[in-house]
Amino acid sequence: MNIKRLLFVILPSAVILSACQRAFATDIQSEVTLTAAENIENYHQVITIETETLTEENTIESTYAITEATIFPDEALAYGQRITKGGSRDAYKTSIYASNDGAFQKENSEEWIASATPDPLFSSISVYPYETFTALVALFESKGTVVSSDDTYTVTYSGYDETLNRELSALVQQFPISGTKYDVTITLDKETGFITVIQLQSHTGSTAGKRAITQNLTAQFSKYNINTPTNKPN
Repeated sequence: MNIKRLLFVILPSAVILSACQRAFATDIQSEVTLTAAENIENYHQVITIETETLTEENTIESTYAITEATIFPDEALAYGQRITKGGSRDAYKTSIYASNDGAFQKENSEEWIASATPDPLFSSISVYPYETFTALVALFESKGTVVSSDDTYTVTYSGYDETLNRELSALVQQFPISGTKYDVTITLDKETGFITVIQLQSHTGSTAGKRAITQNLTAQFSKYNINTPTNKPN
């Protein structure tokens, strides 16, 4: 699978099954995570992002967005939609289609608008290649706990680590915020090595002159290698 900037998405964490046994991080890296991406021709993903900000005036500002997309990495094809609520405007839906032939987007029921490049469109709805997520798995398994059940690997992590914070920020191309605490659960299918669910909560406590921010990212990946491409919009 070629490395291309394509969509990302999120959903609820999985429960660790009883009678699980501990596994070494290298079990996932050598047998599962690193080779899985090479076998992916297409997949479906849903990302939910919920953010609560405690302002300096002691009020809470909330935003919510859910993005659903189908991705064909080798064909540089991705399409889907994002619903956004909160902030300074009413809830709205953005539909997006991008391929080698060009990119298109529309808001709510408006007409499709063509763009010279997909980058500005996709950057507005969180766009990462699948390899970003395999790197995220490796990052948290190196710091957290890996549990093996009959069907899954589950990676969990909870805590604060400044080195991890910088590495994660570099991975998702965001500026690191010192003092961020993470609670993470990641589930992978044991047979295929494909990522099933990622749930990541980050919390940055309030300091002098700064706000407290809690963000929940929930991503679900499904329908690996069974999707049929959709034609570009008229």
